[in-house]
Amino acid sequence: MSITTTPVFYYGFTITVNDIYINFSEDAGATELTATLSAGSYSFTDLASEVALRLNNIGGQEYTVTASRADRTFTISAPGNFQLLFSSGSNSGLSAASVLGFAATDLTGADTYTGSAAGSEYIPQFPLQNYVALNDYQEIAQANINESASGSVEVYSIGTRKFLEFNLGPITDNPMGKGSLFIQNTNAVSELRSFMEYAITKGDIEFMEDKDNRSVLTATIILERTPTSGTGTGFKLRELYGRGLVGFFETGTLRFRERT
Repeated sequence: MSITTTPVFYYGFTITVNDIYINFSEDAGATELTATLSAGSYSFTDLASEVALRLNNIGGQEYTVTASRADRTFTISAPGNFQLLFSSGSNSGLSAASVLGFAATDLTGADTYTGSAAGSEYIPQFPLQNYVALNDYQEIAQANINESASGSVEVYSIGTRKFLEFNLGPITDNPMGKGSLFIQNTNAVSELRSFMEYAITKGDIEFMEDKDNRSVLTATIILERTPTSGTGTGFKLRELYGRGLVGFFETGTLRFRERT
């Protein structure tokens, strides 16, 4: 199956022990409150839910955290004014501000704050090759098949898993002529490498089939397999010099599992 649109992947929303806190106040800074996020790798959407959960566990207001897929920003809001103490808070050195797209400065005097673009995105330079969509690649998970003496068959499982498969490439930093299918990008290879370095950590990735319609989430996916790793924990960018394409690279066929 082919894909005619240019997709986009959102990734890199990881909370560590070094950026786990949000110091905030609901009374003009007189009383500092501390929301503690759970460390781990999140999808863009799930990180918004985690922040809202932790703020609401500690704060006296009802906090809403909105993830805008159009511009990859988080908006934190409440019914009344509150302060985000990213600079003056007691845990400012371990603040989640940068992961959420906020500068390390206090935000005061409002009931809504929106950060800049958070995390990272990857846009393939060339149309996805050997693309197999989720609905076309499915298997029953942990299937147990019982056949009776009469020949009737029953299948017991924990559900159905869906997979996404494609090859990223060819990718090149080389300048391409007008009319080429390539998106001109002199950092294409390093951007692909960064994406794969994250993917092999088995972190959540949000996949949208059309970068011009980012509001439509196709799926949240996790890398399942690469040509060099059956566990999806390693990758190798292959230069296509054997085909006369020096400076052009590909990943080979990658398999991702839909995270449900």
